[in-house]
Amino acid sequence: MQHTLRVLPAVLCGLLCSTVYAQTAASNVKLPTEQNVMSFHYDAQHDQVVASGVQLRPSAIANVNIPPTTGTLRVTINISDVSHFVPSTSYHCSVTAIGGILDTTNAVIAGGIETAFGVAHWTGTNALSCTLRIPYSWTLPPDPAAARGAVLAFGVSAVAPGSGAIQRSTLQVEGVAPIPASGSTSTFTFNVTL
Repeated sequence: MQHTLRVLPAVLCGLLCSTVYAQTAASNVKLPTEQNVMSFHYDAQHDQVVASGVQLRPSAIANVNIPPTTGTLRVTINISDVSHFVPSTSYHCSVTAIGGILDTTNAVIAGGIETAFGVAHWTGTNALSCTLRIPYSWTLPPDPAAARGAVLAFGVSAVAPGSGAIQRSTLQVEGVAPIPASGSTSTFTFNVTL
């Protein structure tokens, strides 16, 4: 019995050391990183949907004579308040549109990044709505092989009265929407639940 009690601590120490070594070795393994990944995050405290990993392709000086593509994105966000936040809670909404000629493989665009934010208004029991208008003017150099469109990301937050604390928020990203003829208005409606 005494022999077993002397060997047991040595065996446990050996197992512990090998476990620590395995964890240290695993933490030094470098995983491949993805470059040029378009991503979004919602900074609810500042009412902004922030895009990262997106590169704007500068227009060449030779493209100065290209007339801009203009239009308006009209985004309506319908909010269903199923959480029943305290009275006087305000509901903020934000939209970021990345549009123009899109190379989603390399996260490079020729066009622009547009943002808007506002406060939702009650439309009924537990229902609110927020409509944001984003006028744009983008110089889009001809590129028949590229996709034209806009990626829309929107965030909604419930903001506590008085303290301004964010009670809950959501961020959603929609796929590529087509850009209509210059001078047109594109209308989008999204539904969220808080």
